[in-house]
Amino acid sequence: MTDDEQNIRSWYEDWLRSTTEGDLDLARKLIADDAIFLVPGAGQMDKESFAAAATASDPNINFELDCSIQEIKVIGDHAWLLATISLKMTDKTTKVVSLMKGDSLSILQREGDVWAVVRDANTMISLDADN
Repeated sequence: MTDDEQNIRSWYEDWLRSTTEGDLDLARKLIADDAIFLVPGAGQMDKESFAAAATASDPNINFELDCSIQEIKVIGDHAWLLATISLKMTDKTTKVVSLMKGDSLSILQREGDVWAVVRDANTMISLDADN
C-alpha cells in the first residue's frame, strides 16, 4: 500500500468518525470548500449543508455504520474512493430500526499534505428492516 493510499484510508476513518460521532468541525476539515455532493432525493449539496446533514446526531438514535472500501485509485493530486455503506439506525425508545444501504464514489484532491473530498456521489437508500 502506498503512502497516499494509507493517507486516504486514514481520511476515510476520520470521515466515518465525524459521521458517527456528529463531529461537524472534523467533517468540515475533510471537505474542500467547493465540494459538491450528490445525494438521492436531495440533489446537489454544498460543503456546509452536507456536513451538517452527515453529522446530525440524535441522542435518541443508535447509529451503526458499516463501511468497506472497494477501491482506491490515486492519480497525481487526485484520487477516487469507492465504498459500500450500510447504516442501521435504532430508536432507543421505540426500538424501531431503519436501514440504509448503498455505495459511494468520492473524488479526493490533495491539498498540501492532506486529502479533501471535492465530489461525492452517494447511492444509499432506505431499506425495510427485514432486508
